[in-house]
Amino acid sequence: MNSIHSTQRKGRATLPLFYLLVAAALAPTLSFAQAAPAPAAAPVAAPAPVAGVVAAVPLPGLSGSDQVGPVILRDETIAQVLDLMQRWTGKSILRPQALPASVYTLSLPASITRDEALLAIETLLNLNGIAVIQQGDKFLKVVPNLVAKSESPTLLTGSTLTLPPSGRIATKIYTLKHANAQEFITQIISSLNTTLASPPVYFGRNNAFLITDSITNLQKIEKLVAELDRPQLDLVVTKSYTLKNAMATDLVNKLTAMLRTQAVASGGAPFRLSTGTTFLADERTNRVLLMGSADQHDFFDKLIETLDQKSNPNTKTDVIFLRHADAQQVATLVTSLVTGQTTAAARAGNTVRSATVNRTPTPVAAPGAPAGATTSQMGADEFSSNLTVLPDVRSNSVVVSGTNDDLRLLYDLIDKVDIVLPQVRIEVVIAEVKLSDNESNGFSTLGLTVQNGKLVGIGGSGAGFGVTGIPVTPVNPVLNTGQTIVNPVQGSLAPGTNSLSATIGLVTTPRKGDLKILSVPAITTTHNKEATLFVGESRPVITGSTVAATTGQITSTVSQRDIGITLKVLPLIGKDGAVQLQISQSVEDILGSTILDGNDQPIIGRRTTDSYVSAMSGEIVVLGGLQRTVTTKSTSRLGPIPIIGDIFGSSTNLEEKQELVIFLRPYVLNSSAVDNLDALSRVANSANGTEVKKIIDNVPGKAPAAPAAPDKK
Repeated sequence: MNSIHSTQRKGRATLPLFYLLVAAALAPTLSFAQAAPAPAAAPVAAPAPVAGVVAAVPLPGLSGSDQVGPVILRDETIAQVLDLMQRWTGKSILRPQALPASVYTLSLPASITRDEALLAIETLLNLNGIAVIQQGDKFLKVVPNLVAKSESPTLLTGSTLTLPPSGRIATKIYTLKHANAQEFITQIISSLNTTLASPPVYFGRNNAFLITDSITNLQKIEKLVAELDRPQLDLVVTKSYTLKNAMATDLVNKLTAMLRTQAVASGGAPFRLSTGTTFLADERTNRVLLMGSADQHDFFDKLIETLDQKSNPNTKTDVIFLRHADAQQVATLVTSLVTGQTTAAARAGNTVRSATVNRTPTPVAAPGAPAGATTSQMGADEFSSNLTVLPDVRSNSVVVSGTNDDLRLLYDLIDKVDIVLPQVRIEVVIAEVKLSDNESNGFSTLGLTVQNGKLVGIGGSGAGFGVTGIPVTPVNPVLNTGQTIVNPVQGSLAPGTNSLSATIGLVTTPRKGDLKILSVPAITTTHNKEATLFVGESRPVITGSTVAATTGQITSTVSQRDIGITLKVLPLIGKDGAVQLQISQSVEDILGSTILDGNDQPIIGRRTTDSYVSAMSGEIVVLGGLQRTVTTKSTSRLGPIPIIGDIFGSSTNLEEKQELVIFLRPYVLNSSAVDNLDALSRVANSANGTEVKKIIDNVPGKAPAAPAAPDKK
């Protein structure tokens, strides 16, 4: 039996090293305390320490069951104790510079084994505020107890009950099968060592928790888990719920989300049922099976009844028939609006509200305080991402699908869009005026006074022209330019009582050759819809030629070409009766002819203008400026002989200027009887007016009702 005796005294640290070495050589078993003699059959003979010094060299062949006693320590330092541990374990000890300063006293019997002695010393260190931590197979780390829990203590994977009780710090994960881990932590947290232990870590998904504490406390917790984590089958009662409206799988998913999901967003403690409570979905019978305590049945009865209520679908589909608007344009408009709202919300960092929005209750405003717009009110005026709009061109309708709020907003929007657009009738007089050498434009030739493109009066007496009833409002016959109107019109004529040609009083006397009326049409169009007027002729024009490679024959491609006066008017009608006209004029004349592919083809000259004029309903707009020079050749006969006289007679080339003058009068139609007064007057004055009026006055009766469908047998 190997015995180790070590006693430290305060004065012995000053003994010379020489005397210590001599004493160690002369006395194999020197001790400062009385010890029992070693047996003759000791298995291992190890040299004992001298003068309280413990050798740092491990004992050869020392196992955990070998006896190392007796061990007697009297007021030893931490260095002596650590050297003794290093000798017995054969591992190097890593220590910081500062450790709790204490003296150690310990007495162990002769029958003590190495493992028991190490356990006693490790517990003694733990009682004095020092923890021992394993660092692999070759090192031990000693640190103060206060920092031991953060120094990666050993993670125990097996049972702690097989280990000897000690103050060594370790970490253990406990997984519960039946009990609630979070409830278990609440009950045992007061029994943990406040110095050594860390706060328990809860794993909700695995129903487990992690604890760092001494092995003694870990063993106690393991025994508690073994006693409490047991199934209580005598308290489990099974109940089934037959669903009428909801799907069993969906309802179980909702129950799981509500009762078994941690409330992370709110930051509060999660609402969890005991792990002994289980609910499953039976898809075949559409039932929910509940297994748990009978005390929870009332809770689940009310909850499942609430979730199994019949509810309206989140989205609806409807068909909206349009009366005036175009289905394709309305669908494009609504789709663009929804896309714009979604893009704007994403750019601002917001999300489009869904069909089921949890709205925050509006706080009650103080008396007299103005009511502010809330978030829910603003969200109610936005389309959701579930809205779908498709046009049905055949029936001029739109097929819509979305939430109730989407359909409500869509009905209001379409009611405002699907309206009758205002209409305008534009009366036109197209005239051609010959200009003399002293006249620069057709306005002066006809004696017209035009201001801002509108006819306001007569500046003089024109040849073959008179104006009656022009709606001029100012009584003072002076224009803004300072020009005096010679024959201003006092008052105004109600539009529609006379045609435009009758109003301006165009006549062809006394000078027939100076004025030529080309056309007096009238066109009707709606707001922002272009109307086109053409006066002229259509001629065949060669647009392409193909030459055969073998025969050289030329094949021409011919198309019809409209040659004449083209007038395009785009009106924008205001609420006050003002009409903004975008007028495009194009005049094409035949200037001559040429031979193309052996065919006589016309040489076409073209004159175009674009004008923008604003006028009130009933005002006359005058456009001019499209001038051209026409050369005519005339011959005089010499003598009475026709052929010879024509050959030797004189010829004269005469050039004259011509200008196209266009009069327009827009009249906004308000769907009243006055709108048709002019047309009815023309019908009455025509030769077949009586017969036409009979046809117009004959209102067709109602269509016969469809026969009833036969009864199904």
